[in-house]
Amino acid sequence: MGNDIGGAKNDVITLSNELKKRGHDVFVFSAPGVMDQELQGSGVQFVPAPFYTRSPWGLFRASRLLRKEIRKNQIQLVNPQGMFTAAIGWLAHFGVASCKFKLITTIHMISSLRLYKWAWTLNTFTEAIITESSCERNRLIAGGVKPERITVINNSVDMERFSREKSAPTLRKEYSLDDSAPTFGLIARLSPEKRHCDFIKAAEIVHQHYPQAHFFIVGDGPCHDEVYSLAKGKEAYLHLTGARRDIPDILHSLTCFVLNSKTESLPLSIREAMSMRLPVIVTDVGGNREAVIDGVNGWVVPPCQPEKLAERMCHVINNPEESVKLGEEGHRFCQKCFEVHNWGRKTEDIFKKMLNQ
Repeated sequence: MGNDIGGAKNDVITLSNELKKRGHDVFVFSAPGVMDQELQGSGVQFVPAPFYTRSPWGLFRASRLLRKEIRKNQIQLVNPQGMFTAAIGWLAHFGVASCKFKLITTIHMISSLRLYKWAWTLNTFTEAIITESSCERNRLIAGGVKPERITVINNSVDMERFSREKSAPTLRKEYSLDDSAPTFGLIARLSPEKRHCDFIKAAEIVHQHYPQAHFFIVGDGPCHDEVYSLAKGKEAYLHLTGARRDIPDILHSLTCFVLNSKTESLPLSIREAMSMRLPVIVTDVGGNREAVIDGVNGWVVPPCQPEKLAERMCHVINNPEESVKLGEEGHRFCQKCFEVHNWGRKTEDIFKKMLNQ
């Protein structure tokens, strides 16, 4: 699954830990290298598995491994995190001996919008579906999934970890920045849909008017070389940190969080920024408007328009009191809608309901 870690993997880690705290035996099946390190010492049991596969033979082999572990550990419920892993779970039912378990699939966002035309296959592969946003539910229904199979449960954030009281402005110290310097950050996997090129262009525009402002790109991924090439020559104000795990400290260092993707579901990074009392600027795509109300707890701008993004960044610099107010409102919204214990309880409820059917 690669050495970078995005929102979906973070969600799996957070939910697994929460379900473990609730007294359940939890197993995570994934390729080693990231998830095993993050779950070390948590009590969640990690099983190395080649689940990042697309070939029919690879799906079948993965299903045999899963079937073996289900029987060995008497696993009652399997929760795949996507269409292909749902197919692996479905195939695990079949064999010489009986292998009974419930199959509930979580769809964060299908990797390509083109693949939603195959979403109807989930009617066969899984008994129920959990999505993190109403936007994702609508996409699945448009792809032929039966509406009664889908439950929306907003994924959450660990607000105890993502807290200003338990973090420090690490980047300001690392880059010798004054407390008054405006700082904007994009924390996202370096992949095409995140539109890092727009963030870099917006940073260039803002820098012309406010040379004291600094801009951070945090993450790694398949567009590494392209993003670093675009940033060349702008090192005085544009900083690429690579992948980091001290995200609360990163967020504590920022004046404003930015996510300017061209496609999204309901991003974890928005919730994390809100938990840290940061104002956010997001693009009007996917489920972003389910979390961000323009002018109330953040700002919404059109996608793929760096000039509009730069205009809003300048507004943040010119209106510090408004920015603080929106950050506080975002924190309250996060407490109401994205608290991790509520996420765990609602997920546990649907798991129990399915097991009792």
